[in-house]
Formats: sequence, structure tokens, C-alpha cells
Amino acid sequence: MSILSDSLPIKDIELHLRATDHRDALEEMLSHLRSDPRVKDWEKLRSSLIANSERETFKECPGAMFLHHGRTESVSTLVLAVGRSSVGISAASIKKKTHLIFIAAIPEAMNNEYLRILGAISRVCREEECVKALLEAKSASVFLRLLEEGCRQ
Repeated sequence: MSILSDSLPIKDIELHLRATDHRDALEEMLSHLRSDPRVKDWEKLRSSLIANSERETFKECPGAMFLHHGRTESVSTLVLAVGRSSVGISAASIKKKTHLIFIAAIPEAMNNEYLRILGAISRVCREEECVKALLEAKSASVFLRLLEEGCRQ
């Protein structure tokens, strides 16, 4: 197991997001974390990620991703979640729709792991071939394997 697979359970990979707006997609993904044992205070986690998303100016990463993230004591360890949309998700700050949304939350004390994971996800999503493979993954387990392989490159 790796930090990535330890922090991103299959159940937190949603390959069929219904939302078409990034705020709604964030809410849809957060709903999956409501009963997650790693989340000590779901309302606080939700509030911090929504506040961070309001301050973020999302940058395109070949039309592929948003990354909602934050350091918060509302989680006991690194918590990751991923959502994928086939129709795309819009936001006012970008021109193209995005198809992947990542959530990352971590307690203050785990800074090194957090930075390493965020950097790896960003690198993978800058690679057009990796993004294409993630968008075509047939299952959450295949998606996770592809993401892990991309993180090692």
C-alpha cells in the first residue's frame, strides 16, 4: 500500500458525478465523506473546503481538474476523494469544463505527505496521456491503479 491508496479508498472515487457546477460537485463528493471514520468533524471539514474553494482561482490543467484542499484539524489523517464527470463541470474562473475533481484534507502535523500527494496529483494531471487514461478508467480500482502509476513517474 502507498500513502495514496491508504488515503484514497475505492469508496471515495466517484466516477459518475451528477453535478455540473464545481460547488455542487464539491458538495456531492463531501457527502461521501460524511460517515468516514477519518473525518472527526464533517461540518468543519465542509466549511473549510468551501471557504478555500471560494478563495481559489482555479487554473486549468488541460481542462482536467479542480483541486479542493486544505489543512484542518477536522480530519485525523490525510483524506482524499476524487470525482469524475463525463459531461464536465464548470466554474466562473475557467473557460473549459473540467472532468476531475480532487479533495484533499490533512491535519497540520502531516505537512510532508500532504505536499508530496498534492504535487503528485498535479504532475499526473498535467500529463495529457495520464488524464486521458483516468477519464477512460472503467472502475474505481483501475482509476486508483492508474493514478498510483502516474504518481510514480
